[in-house]
Amino acid sequence: MGRFRPKKQRHSRFQVDGSPVGQADFASHVTAVADTIDDHGRVLFWDDPALQLGQVASGFDLASGAVTVDAGETGQLPAALFEPERALMMRIPGQPDREQQAEVAIELGMGRFGLGFAALRPAPGWALHRLVDEQLELRSPNGEAFSRIAVPLNPAWISAAVSTGFVLCLYGIQLGVRTPPGMPAEQYTDQKRLEEFRRGRGLGFTAAGLVSYVNNRG
Repeated sequence: MGRFRPKKQRHSRFQVDGSPVGQADFASHVTAVADTIDDHGRVLFWDDPALQLGQVASGFDLASGAVTVDAGETGQLPAALFEPERALMMRIPGQPDREQQAEVAIELGMGRFGLGFAALRPAPGWALHRLVDEQLELRSPNGEAFSRIAVPLNPAWISAAVSTGFVLCLYGIQLGVRTPPGMPAEQYTDQKRLEEFRRGRGLGFTAAGLVSYVNNRG
């Protein structure tokens, strides 16, 4: 169970909490982190000051990815942010640093959400379930829970998710969700959250996809 099974890596340097470890210790750590799917999260709209992804006004076809825009409309599209408690960094000589949990999400069909022009596409087989206890559970194509968050769901966000049938799901360690250690919560402004979000995108640590929304509430 959990997000994934640790893979063998050759010629890699593994670290846990900034300290180098051997492959066996790293594999044990990966398993423990992968089995923890209750993460930090937020639900927002695309034009939220902490995201600034803009607005898409009217229709979206989840199968084809076609978007229709009406300049006279001001509709908002829903987003859900999933930020794991722990990072699993992997460093391979000659390659960019990668965060292994986001890499698994990408391998399973999400896209890497970098800076600049980035096409947001459907993530085939992924589903976002609104559970009966009001939690949101992100499920991978194999049907297993990949990440789960407990956040307040406002009626406007739920209405947008139901009417469009999809939610932009963002998964990564730098989404601007958690208040950094030592920083008072009131100082973690929307601008600082945006900077963190963009920093994670620039480093390649963010997975994203347009995910089908499943409402398990009556």
